[in-house]
Amino acid sequence: MESVLILLAIIFAVYLGNKFSVNTGVLALGFAYLIGAFVVGMTPGDILGMFPTKLFMVIFGLSMFFNFAVVNGTLDKLAKLLLYYARNFTKYLPILLYLISALVSGLGAGFFTTVAVMTTISMAISNEAGLNKILAAISISLGALSGANFMVSSHGVIFSSLLSETVLASSSELITQNIFWVTFLYPFIVLLFLIFITTKGKHSDDIQPVFKKPTTFTSKQKLNLTLIGIFMGIILFVPILASVFSNSELVNFVNSRIDISFLAIIFAIIGYLTNLADNPKAVTEKVPWNTIWLVTGMSMLISVAAEAGTIELLASVIAQMPDAIIPIAITIIAGIMSMFSSTIGVVAPLMFPMVAEISGVSGHSPVLLIVAVIVGAQSTAISPFSSGGSLALGNSMLIGEEQDQFFKDLLFKATPFGLICSTLTVFVLSFFI
Repeated sequence: MESVLILLAIIFAVYLGNKFSVNTGVLALGFAYLIGAFVVGMTPGDILGMFPTKLFMVIFGLSMFFNFAVVNGTLDKLAKLLLYYARNFTKYLPILLYLISALVSGLGAGFFTTVAVMTTISMAISNEAGLNKILAAISISLGALSGANFMVSSHGVIFSSLLSETVLASSSELITQNIFWVTFLYPFIVLLFLIFITTKGKHSDDIQPVFKKPTTFTSKQKLNLTLIGIFMGIILFVPILASVFSNSELVNFVNSRIDISFLAIIFAIIGYLTNLADNPKAVTEKVPWNTIWLVTGMSMLISVAAEAGTIELLASVIAQMPDAIIPIAITIIAGIMSMFSSTIGVVAPLMFPMVAEISGVSGHSPVLLIVAVIVGAQSTAISPFSSGGSLALGNSMLIGEEQDQFFKDLLFKATPFGLICSTLTVFVLSFFI
């Protein structure tokens, strides 16, 4: 009874959030209190103790620092500059959009900002380049997701934090690396196939847009890029130094004290002190509070679900399926859920805790099952009812019938195609992982 009630609460939170434009995480927080306190038998203190402080700090800290590059135009100019230098390879414009989106997202813009910025840029050149708008939207969505999945970028850190709260904590870094590499590499095959289909019979001269060279980086933007480079260097290379110089007390001490959220806040303070943004208030205003409450609120409801035994119940249901189809089933379930909700806010917090039990029963690698969750969920992020598709639609600059057609193409073409590709990808991976 408790498990059924919690599952209904999750469904209602997503539905009511979309229906009344209320943050789903806030609704989930309310359900977590009502069900936890009055059904499961938890005290308010127990429920408050489930607040994911580390997750909150990670999202807040990273957004504070990287928002400087958004506010002062560094990432926007970087994207345009890369497109300019790649102007002679426009037949492969979808690949270029994908790589640039991945880079911009991985450098800190994150999924939401990258999709908004890159969709605006791509739609401005799509007519001139003869590029299919759906193909451009798919390229940008996949690129922004793969970049965000980088181990020290927004989604990568969130995945690691969520995994650290499960029995897979000791393997969280390895699993996060696998998520990144799979989600970064498999879109190349998908996009090459789509390029072949959409440009068949066209010559490169037919799709040659005119790119203007953007102005040079300002001194503030150059400093911003330098700070991002130093930040990435510390996060990536200090752990490597610790493994190479494992006997060094100093290196091990520094490595044990490095925390990505606090380090990001320190770099944000440097950004304020060096006036990286002409409008410092905009940096704080762009903190994704909606995302923060979505992820933290849903995480608390999932924690209540775990207390009530819901996770074990769902895991046992999936585990009853034939072993051979479990990875594919997980991919499809995650994809369907993500069509109407958030990967990091709903799908990952709900499904990550199930994986260990399903893995133990089915014999499948937990790495494969976690990758299946993310690949499946992110394949349908292009749905107009999900975050990626809604952002693409909102920033497409299309109106009237063109916007209606774009909506239909996202829902009835791009979304099913993405789910099919993710299912095939996981099927192939099941032979290797």
